[in-house]
Amino acid sequence: MSLVLIIPNVLIMLIDPVFTAVVEESVKRSVGVYLAADLSQEELHAAMQKSFALVNSSLSEGMSAAILEAMDLGLPVLARDVPGNAAIVEHEVTGLLYSSPQEFVSLSRKLLDDHELQERLVRNGKNYITTCHNPMKERITYQKLVETLH
Repeated sequence: MSLVLIIPNVLIMLIDPVFTAVVEESVKRSVGVYLAADLSQEELHAAMQKSFALVNSSLSEGMSAAILEAMDLGLPVLARDVPGNAAIVEHEVTGLLYSSPQEFVSLSRKLLDDHELQERLVRNGKNYITTCHNPMKERITYQKLVETLH
């Protein structure tokens, strides 16, 4: 099984060209890791739906749209245990949180082997999105906010 690493190259290059070079060099040295070009949201969602799970390895995160999208698309989530991720991922309820590479490997193996866990994380993730991040409710809330600013 290979891992596809999808990184918005243009955005990163505009923000941090040194980091872009580090990521590209690291990917070249990694077996089974591939760097994909920028994808449209439709292409990204299609790729996500063909994936086994979403991994968020960010060391610092706000509210991760990628995690919310993965939950909405029915993917299990493995995320680094940082405040932004932990605010939306409840460990072993809506996803799995890890703090070290060893814990990531252990939880990944557990997720691969435990179909009941996979199903529970997907079901609870979808429920979380419906309850807490319903797109229609959020659209109405943002529209009201914009109206009050004018």
